[in-house]
Amino acid sequence: MRKAQSLIIQFVLFFMIGFSLFLFVGNFFKYQSDVFRSDITDLNLKLTNSYLSSFVVNSVDSCKQCDFVQTSIKLENTTVGYFFEAGLSSNGLSVSAMPGYKSFVSSVHNFNKSFSMAGKASSAQAINLTFSRTKNELEVNK
Repeated sequence: MRKAQSLIIQFVLFFMIGFSLFLFVGNFFKYQSDVFRSDITDLNLKLTNSYLSSFVVNSVDSCKQCDFVQTSIKLENTTVGYFFEAGLSSNGLSVSAMPGYKSFVSSVHNFNKSFSMAGKASSAQAINLTFSRTKNELEVNK
């Protein structure tokens, strides 16, 4: 009877050790996946912000005699599961991964000090960037 009890205890003990090891390895790889996804999202937000900044600079600088410049931008969804939301405010250009996951803000080469900026748009549709030289206003809308 004692030998059977020790075999059962040994089986339960090895099962618990193996299951704990399995959980540890699984959680380690899940953590690594979350870290990589977070890093990719951060870098993608910065890249998208830089891309939209270049369109802002191009709109402001492209046509000196034009009173009104409108540019349409289509962003591809490159970060798995997230759409981008671009917004202009007095702080500058803000690009965030939706739904409110992370964001990145830049001053758009200090244009936020020169122009009034407003509007928000999602990358689910084309983003329209409008620059009005007469009103000194830069706007993002759908």
